[in-house]
Amino acid sequence: MKKVFTLVLLLTACLSFSQNMKKEKMTVSYIQPPMVHLEEGMGYTSQVILDYEEEINAELAKAEEEYQQALAEYPEKEAAAKAAYDQRYAEYEKALEEWNSKGTMGKIIEKQVLENSKPSAPGSYYPPSKPYKRQVTHQKIFNSDQLASTYCRIEGLNQDPNGVQIEVHLFGFENDDPVVKKKEYTQVDSKTKAKKTIIKSHWEFNYRHSMSLRAVHPNGTIIFDEVPSSIADYKLYASADETRSHPSTNANTFVENLQPKIVETNMGIINWMLNDKLGTTEQKRDVQIIFVKNKKGEFDDLENAMFDAKEGYNMLTSRPDEAKAKITSAIEAWESALEEGDMNDKKARINKKVIPDLYKNLLLACALTEEFTKAEDHYNATLRLDFSRGDEKDLKETMLLVNDLKERHQK
Repeated sequence: MKKVFTLVLLLTACLSFSQNMKKEKMTVSYIQPPMVHLEEGMGYTSQVILDYEEEINAELAKAEEEYQQALAEYPEKEAAAKAAYDQRYAEYEKALEEWNSKGTMGKIIEKQVLENSKPSAPGSYYPPSKPYKRQVTHQKIFNSDQLASTYCRIEGLNQDPNGVQIEVHLFGFENDDPVVKKKEYTQVDSKTKAKKTIIKSHWEFNYRHSMSLRAVHPNGTIIFDEVPSSIADYKLYASADETRSHPSTNANTFVENLQPKIVETNMGIINWMLNDKLGTTEQKRDVQIIFVKNKKGEFDDLENAMFDAKEGYNMLTSRPDEAKAKITSAIEAWESALEEGDMNDKKARINKKVIPDLYKNLLLACALTEEFTKAEDHYNATLRLDFSRGDEKDLKETMLLVNDLKERHQK
């Protein structure tokens, strides 16, 4: 009886399947349509407008006006100064003449009794300082044409002066007054155990350079007009700590250095938004195709499906029709395997260890082949199954891609 029981166990072990899941990782490139579809052949033109430059130019013009006015008034001012000097010199000469006309005794009396000494000549004449133009301190003024040519390119559209008008408005750099932040640390000497107070300091201030992105159709319709919160919100800057009670570098240095950096960062965001909304772009996504380690040939179908999907993903942008055929073959294999799936039987070939990963493969493949309805059906089927939180999270993330691509293709 004992031998029979042992034989049954051995037979059961032979008939069961060992599912060791493997992941084939790769980067897939695919074409992403725009969120806003324009008429066929519609192009665009773009410009960057420095709104804050108007205030700077007004202040520069005021400084120039003050300077020109001072230049115009200078001759009169110089003539008045020369006349005043000439008068003082004439008075000196008269006083000197009177002094020289007095005898020796008269001069002694003047000096000792009346405390009047010999008149002193005025110093040399120096004209008033010539006018100079007031220096206007202002933030960096960027080359708007260069910004437009660098950051306002839209993939898939041609530039056309009669096309959609793209406007990027820069509202200027803003920052709070920098403040010094200090921290005290107690340092203990490892040998003497003596304690020493260390003070570290750095600069902190909030800053931003807000921008807006606007697109206007040739018929005057505003396609979109946005001030992205990621650009408009203030950000905190903190300089590196220094071991001293006050930072050695002037805070204005950090303020000035941030101005080109934040414009570069924010214009990068503007470029992404433009292409997300209006561009037809090639996107890259790190993906994984999950299959069962195939030792004895019992999972040939899933291994072959992995190879088909991988081959299809690799030529999505170069040979889309062939790619779709390969991926469709993989989809059919995964769907066929799911038909024999059994979440409750651990010994089943397609059990609860395999089923979630097949659905992950299916959602991704359906998204990349524009089979959005099929992807939704498969996802809805998973909602009735008892998956782990990790599997549920992975499926939800892939559905974000499905929904995004579906919306873009429908529009």
